[in-house]
Amino acid sequence: MIRKTKQGKLETTIAFIGIILMIILTAIGYYIRTPYLYGQTADGFVIREKVEAGTPVTLSYRHSVQKTMVYEYLVVNQTEDGLILKSTKYQSFGVGLPFSKEDGSFRQEGDWFIMENMNRAYPSLSIRNGVTNEEHITVGEKDYDLKALMPIEKELHLYVAPLWKGYWMKKEIRS
Repeated sequence: MIRKTKQGKLETTIAFIGIILMIILTAIGYYIRTPYLYGQTADGFVIREKVEAGTPVTLSYRHSVQKTMVYEYLVVNQTEDGLILKSTKYQSFGVGLPFSKEDGSFRQEGDWFIMENMNRAYPSLSIRNGVTNEEHITVGEKDYDLKALMPIEKELHLYVAPLWKGYWMKKEIRS
């Protein structure tokens, strides 16, 4: 049994330590639940950027066949566990580029073709950094030049997950 000291100092000390521990555990709990966009290659993680619902993520690259720039505009979904393709902007029609009414609302603006209201959900994305595609990923305001971050022709797996789960979601990369 715990003995009381003069004027309850032991109880006060135990209560103070308990409050401090609760504050620390709450802070840790908040931190590990924070969502991040992860970019993983076979060699490890090249992107780990804090995000929240609605954070813009832009993929920009040179189309491998048409040799024109393509911009794909995504956002982190409301449940912070995936991405939603909102629109795409490109300069020429080609293989793999959207063009039909089922893909969204199409319009032309100068030399650019823009497909909006696409709203395609992706739990994750896998892309390859090519020799001539000048690929960049922009998360919020931060730009990642894939040519500088990873070897050419490596696969990059993109996904959104809380910090505690992100490292356990590692995908087996074909490389």
